[in-house]
Amino acid sequence: TSGSALSACAVCLGRHPHKIIDCQATKIWDNSSNTLCSRLGKVLTMRDGRPICSDWQRVSGCSNTTHDRRHFCSGCAASTHGAQTCPRAQR
Repeated sequence: TSGSALSACAVCLGRHPHKIIDCQATKIWDNSSNTLCSRLGKVLTMRDGRPICSDWQRVSGCSNTTHDRRHFCSGCAASTHGAQTCPRAQR
């Protein structure tokens, strides 16, 4: 192994080994609060059904400006960062 940290899951914000594309957690990684989003199929959505940009959750972010309203953190709903740099994400 390379020793590099795993990416944070956009649903539970955990970096533990699991299939993040299928994560169905209802609590974030440390059980401190409910998750803000879920996956409907492979689509990342807020619990109220609003779609979220999956690319925005990556370290590289998303440069698409046609769907800016979907650019918010899946872990805390801030528009300044995605899941990878969320303060709630597992370190």
